[in-house]
Amino acid sequence: MPKEMQQQDASAKEAKARIIPEVDRDYIRKIAAKAKEMRIKAGYSSYESFAMHAGINRNSYFRFEKKSAETGENFTIALLLKVTRGLNMTMTDFFHDIK
Repeated sequence: MPKEMQQQDASAKEAKARIIPEVDRDYIRKIAAKAKEMRIKAGYSSYESFAMHAGINRNSYFRFEKKSAETGENFTIALLLKVTRGLNMTMTDFFHDIK
């Protein structure tokens, strides 16, 4: 891909990322941090082992746990459903203390 097109792609992604209000990014960060905390409590010391258990691509789960926690990067509800199922939790249980 030509450099000019790569720069346009990067600019478009940055613009798209800014659409998410900061208050929502805070919730995304909390959700990702909670998933990591629950993964560790469930006995999965690595994100790779949990991703395999939950049927999630390890790179997708890594991005969710790391990028979302750091930057508030968005993720899909389908991914979150796989995470909660992998933790043997309902969405209600997962979200009960996230404010």
